[in-house]
Amino acid sequence: MVLACMNGDQGSGETVAEYDYLPYFYSRSFDIAWQFYGDNVGDSVLFGDNDPAAARAKFGTYWVKDGKVVGVFLEGGSADEYQAIAKVARAQPPVADLEALGKEGLDFAAKI
Repeated sequence: MVLACMNGDQGSGETVAEYDYLPYFYSRSFDIAWQFYGDNVGDSVLFGDNDPAAARAKFGTYWVKDGKVVGVFLEGGSADEYQAIAKVARAQPPVADLEALGKEGLDFAAKI
């Protein structure tokens, strides 16, 4: 039965839709919160303010593999910013210039 389901045959003649899985991890402790979407493989590109002395640090990392963003981490983001990074990880947009990506930071995610 399991093999039949994996092959899309459940006896009804209908095919099973492909499962769209986006890896997602998060943590919230007191006033510290982060979210991660996608895969952490390839080149890492840091962005934002990761100064530990900052009142509210907001920083993150893009992971780029084979010219595409495949994962995104964000610490200290808003609900809209977390939705934006999830969209980036799902879309896997192409990136040619890693340095420019780091300078753009969350603005890159907002454009996707």
